[in-house]
Amino acid sequence: MMNEKYNGLEVDELFENVMMEIEDAVHAFTKTLGYKQLNYKEQQSAVEIINYFGECMFDYHLESMCLWSQRALEDVMVSVFPNKVSASISFFEKVESVLVKFFEFLYHSNQQNNGLELVDSVKKSNELMLNEVTVNLKGSSEEKLFDLGSEMGLDMSDLSDLDRLYKFVSLFETSKKNKTFKNS
Repeated sequence: MMNEKYNGLEVDELFENVMMEIEDAVHAFTKTLGYKQLNYKEQQSAVEIINYFGECMFDYHLESMCLWSQRALEDVMVSVFPNKVSASISFFEKVESVLVKFFEFLYHSNQQNNGLELVDSVKKSNELMLNEVTVNLKGSSEEKLFDLGSEMGLDMSDLSDLDRLYKFVSLFETSKKNKTFKNS
């Protein structure tokens, strides 16, 4: 196999092409029975989960959607997601059902030849991912932050609500820092 060097522009263009391919597949997926079989909260997070998964598969393994491998999938689910996605356990609990339905769709629409093997890998990796997330959150400042978000009535399984929580905390911390500087 020949090693090829890519300049930054080529890598950016390749990334954009991969993400457009995923975006098109996700758009088609949202119109299928498999998508409709997901519960409401899973549907609300499906696009984010799939896009982030595809981004990680490219960033960490240089794999486009049609080339996704079981080895790369297992690495992303067990090592990358738990350490790169800042979300509560309820978000991660949706990953398996969303990816399973999406891979089934890819397989049946001839966009992923090993889609059913990927389904098996997702099911096998899910418990390890959830364990890793649980260990990472135990006693962490994020766990306390997610508890605060829940008390505020935010859905900690929704990445947009998590973004709102982080913005709220950021505003509070900025305000606190400004008061400290004024008092100095």
